[in-house]
Amino acid sequence: MIEKRLLVMVCILMGLVWCTPSYAVDKVGYVNLQRLINESRMGKVAREEIQKLREEKEEVLALKLKEINMLRDNINKKGDQMDSREKRDKRAVLKRAYEDYQRLVNDAKEDILKEDREIVSIILKKADGVLKKVAKKKKFAIILKDPNAIGYLDPSVDITDDVLKALNQKK
Repeated sequence: MIEKRLLVMVCILMGLVWCTPSYAVDKVGYVNLQRLINESRMGKVAREEIQKLREEKEEVLALKLKEINMLRDNINKKGDQMDSREKRDKRAVLKRAYEDYQRLVNDAKEDILKEDREIVSIILKKADGVLKKVAKKKKFAIILKDPNAIGYLDPSVDITDDVLKALNQKK
C-alpha cells in the first residue's frame, strides 16, 4: 500500500516536472541608471535646471557674504573709535549675519539636493516604462539595475543604449 502511494506520488511529480514550462532564465540584461540620468535628453534638461538653481543660490550667498565682509571690515577699521557697547552691538550684528549666512548655505544645499532627487525620480519613473518595453521587445527575462549587485557584466547584456534611444524618442 505504501509502495503504491509512493509510486503514484513519484508519477505525479514526474508529470509535473515534464508538464511545467521551464522557468530558467533565458536572457539577463542590465541597464545603467546613472547613464540614463546623465545622457538622456530629460536628464540633460534637468541638469541645466539644477545648474540654474545652483547659480541663483550662489548669487544670494555671494551678496550675503559681501554684506558680512563689509560689516567685519567696518568693525576692524572703526573698532578703535567705537565705544565698547557700540563695538559689542556691531559684533552681535556680524554674528547674526554670519549665522544667517550659514543657514542660507545649508538651505541652498538642501534645496539643490531635494530638486536633484525629485528630477532623478521623475526620469527613473519614465525610464522604467521604456525599460520594460525594451526588455519585452528583446525578450529579456530579467533586467538588473544595481551595479553593486553585479560581479561581472558582459557588454552584450547592457541595454542602456537601447533604453536611452527609446527614452529620448518619448515626449
